[in-house]
Amino acid sequence: MHLIDLHCDTLSAILDKQQGLFRNTCHFDLERALAGGLKVQFMAIFVEPQAPTAALEKVCRQMEYYQEQLHLNQGQVYGIKSMEDLQKHWAENKIGTLLHLEGAEAIGQDLQVLHFLYEAGLRSIGLTWNPGNLLSGGIGDGPEAAGLTPWGRVVVREIENLGIILDAAHISVAGFFDLLDIYHKPLVVTHANSRALCDHRRNLSDQQLLALKENGGIIGITQVNDFVNKDHPSLTDLLDHISYIAELIGVKHLALGSDFDGADDIVMSGIEEYSTWPQLLKGRGFSNQEISMILYENALTIMKKILK
Repeated sequence: MHLIDLHCDTLSAILDKQQGLFRNTCHFDLERALAGGLKVQFMAIFVEPQAPTAALEKVCRQMEYYQEQLHLNQGQVYGIKSMEDLQKHWAENKIGTLLHLEGAEAIGQDLQVLHFLYEAGLRSIGLTWNPGNLLSGGIGDGPEAAGLTPWGRVVVREIENLGIILDAAHISVAGFFDLLDIYHKPLVVTHANSRALCDHRRNLSDQQLLALKENGGIIGITQVNDFVNKDHPSLTDLLDHISYIAELIGVKHLALGSDFDGADDIVMSGIEEYSTWPQLLKGRGFSNQEISMILYENALTIMKKILK
């Protein structure tokens, strides 16, 4: 069984706790992930919204810790900067990690900062966290929040030129549709579910899901309780989201986006429970091929289309 997960916040969690990536007390570590068949983990750099200079300093601190962990655990993990990296190591018993920036305040008004982050290994980015910033309104600003700013449009074009995966998980609804208008690659929503089943502001409406299908993008199903069911969420409820989205827009637009260590309360206890997913999905009527698509093939297809 192979797995690709599009979002975890473990990097900031282990930095705060001064723990390591191989074994820790978080939802995710390499030891459990290797045992469970994980091939790729998108690892978020998260910084609370703040002034660009302060944000960049904290981003760099997390990047430095990430590089330290790669070096300390080079027998188990490698960084992904290109498809060549992935292809070189895919057959090995190692996990590829892809750096993601959750909220782009650190860019400020300087494209050179984006280039610097790219050279340092950043390969996935979400323009906002919940509040808006210089680039776009955020989902936390309410349903009528503004979309992309003129500067945000400039940054998106450069993101596309560089071959960076673009994440719409936290952007405003207007910003979501703006991205679909100007970004010519498949859009990724790294961690969200269906708003029709759970009315959380960060879940996607049917209209958004249908637009994502038209774009050729994917949504990573998240395990955070509040996104699954506001009243006693369970794995059954999470599977309901998968079945609903598959019926609405097709299996090829589904992926995994756990949000490990991004919230205290999630449906699974940690990465080790992914081992049950092939059987759970089979129980919902998905074929072996469809299960492989959800667990890793759809995400891998998007990576091949965007990474250089």
